[in-house]
Amino acid sequence: MATVSRGNGPHVLRQLNAAAVLDALRKAGAPVRVADLMARTGLTRPTVTQALSLLETEGWTVASPDETASRMGRPAQLVRFKADAGHVLGVDVGPHKVLAIVADLDGTVIAEQRADTSAATVGVEVMAIAKATMLDALHQARVDPQKLFSVALGTPGVVDAGRGTVLLAPSIPGWASIPIVKELSGQFGGPIFIENDVNLAALAEQSHQAVESTDTMVLVQWGVRIGAGIMIGGRLHRGAASAAGEVGFIDLAETPTPAGNLGAFERTVGSEAIAELAATRAGTTNRADRPSASAVLTAAANGDPAALEVLDEIAARFARGIAPMLMILDPDLVVIGGAVARGGPVLLDAVNRHLQARAMLPAQLRLSELGDRAVTLGAVRLALNDVQERLFAPEAFANRA
Repeated sequence: MATVSRGNGPHVLRQLNAAAVLDALRKAGAPVRVADLMARTGLTRPTVTQALSLLETEGWTVASPDETASRMGRPAQLVRFKADAGHVLGVDVGPHKVLAIVADLDGTVIAEQRADTSAATVGVEVMAIAKATMLDALHQARVDPQKLFSVALGTPGVVDAGRGTVLLAPSIPGWASIPIVKELSGQFGGPIFIENDVNLAALAEQSHQAVESTDTMVLVQWGVRIGAGIMIGGRLHRGAASAAGEVGFIDLAETPTPAGNLGAFERTVGSEAIAELAATRAGTTNRADRPSASAVLTAAANGDPAALEVLDEIAARFARGIAPMLMILDPDLVVIGGAVARGGPVLLDAVNRHLQARAMLPAQLRLSELGDRAVTLGAVRLALNDVQERLFAPEAFANRA
């Protein structure tokens, strides 16, 4: 995109006006007239027209005739944000899958590619699969990897987002020793960001649940592992050591449980615990005959009495572990995502019931509707936030003046 020389004076004001008009165009989500932009920005017609000329020069807008307007006199023009002027890449890298999504600057998904990582035993193998999947998604979208505007990658474990490093990743051996940004920067253009996967799922939920005005939101990702993404004042709360939300390692036992691959809370309420409890209740001793957590959740949703008893016990354990966090944060909204969320309304009702007895003011609970795309969609959102701050914010326009 074109830029102009930096400085101050009237041209700075022109850039700021251009930023305001571009913001209005992007929020409109559809082609609009100059009069609409005047109403949305409070700017005069000459100012809006001048801003549109600058934006068109920089490649951010495109104009077209208004086919619905009267053919009397000069045809009206519609202007839209050119969302395909650039693209971002969001990636979810985990011990079971890699999911990569290419999106335009409006967040519209252009291409999506998935790969299985279950057979990978070490981090370098996972990284190789991740790179190939990212490139496959970009090839499908017909986007040059070097022309990406921004890339964001979600990963399990403790992540130092500021430094772009993974500090601890128990579920992927050797993952923390890989310089991920360095590995990717040679093959992909734009800044590259790394973030905890559950934090990214929380970003996606904030957008999907339309809770931008919510002061505090917690996303609990509940599967084999359990983690929480915490949004306060619309921003991620990472904590002093980037470990906020690692609720899977909460230990409620009187005697501390030895640390292992799974945290104490995860071993109590995770999907493996669901399968184990169902097997114990059924008197099944052969591990091969043990029902899967998915089967138990499906049976409970269908009203099976034995499965409902298992679900109720797991919900009670879950409430016991989560209640202290809710008492401390007092969130407006708690979203439950991950594989266990497939338990549906039956699960939600059981958790709500047990929280009523443990939390002074239980928060509003919802189930995620994003499935296993939540982390990737959050990564796309993080990449788009970077584009917004770096290229579209008023300060960014002013710095280009």
